[in-house]
Amino acid sequence: MPENFKPGLGGGDLGFTDLFGGKRTPKTHSRIKLNALVDELCALLGLLKTGIKDRKTKEELSAAQAALIRAAGMIAGMKGTLKTETAALKALIDTRAERLKPPKKFILPGANETEALTHLIRAKTRVCEILAWGIKAKAPAVYLNRLSDYLFLVALKNAR
Repeated sequence: MPENFKPGLGGGDLGFTDLFGGKRTPKTHSRIKLNALVDELCALLGLLKTGIKDRKTKEELSAAQAALIRAAGMIAGMKGTLKTETAALKALIDTRAERLKPPKKFILPGANETEALTHLIRAKTRVCEILAWGIKAKAPAVYLNRLSDYLFLVALKNAR
């Protein structure tokens, strides 16, 4: 964060904001909308961590938040990749899937507050993924797809 950063300077009061590189962009642009949702998703993961008892899962969720910040930068135009983060999530999914029995019926969220919140966040993740594909942000879209899968498994674990 720059030392001279001061929120509330009014730079966006006319309906425009800056993308990476200083390009002024309408706040209604698809990239800006998606980044607002990714920001919300990151905050929701923080809320979820407050209800998770397992330290390892909390660490995994913190790693997902960090990856979402990288994804937001890429959505805003920064160069980069999420290959490492996506591979790490795939490994977590493989490990968790081995330990859990697959559901035998459609899941209706609501077993408890943490499980229901996890499903809400998973659904928000899917919306972000769909919008990422819409702006052709492949790396963030693939990461979000894996994150949705991971969150499904976290919800299953917390339903018990």
